[in-house]
Amino acid sequence: MEPVHSLQLDLTYLKQLIGAGLDGIEIARREIDAGVVPSPSRPQVWKPAAIGTTMGILATRSSGTRKSASRTALSGLAGGVLGLGLGLAWASRGLIRHAARTAVRRVNLTRDAHWLETHPINYA
Repeated sequence: MEPVHSLQLDLTYLKQLIGAGLDGIEIARREIDAGVVPSPSRPQVWKPAAIGTTMGILATRSSGTRKSASRTALSGLAGGVLGLGLGLAWASRGLIRHAARTAVRRVNLTRDAHWLETHPINYA
């Protein structure tokens, strides 16, 4: 087999695997009937953001040296963004778990079909 033809087959197989994974995620999203990101109005999202903001401000203030207000605000903002991200990830963990399982199942089905194409079973 030519190397160029083999590369084309590998790229086609890779596209099929990626497509199967994305299809699995889309199927899981439709099954749960939810958006990818939970509503930011949920308290599970804002509590970690508030904790992160407080920790960022306290970490800057407790360093012992006098820091400017802008540096304190920037540290609080960074802590808040980190806390908000963790809160969103925690609130959407059910969707993420279901999407990952569905995507893995779809990818495994594609891998099995590809293996059967390349290794036909002859029951003579």
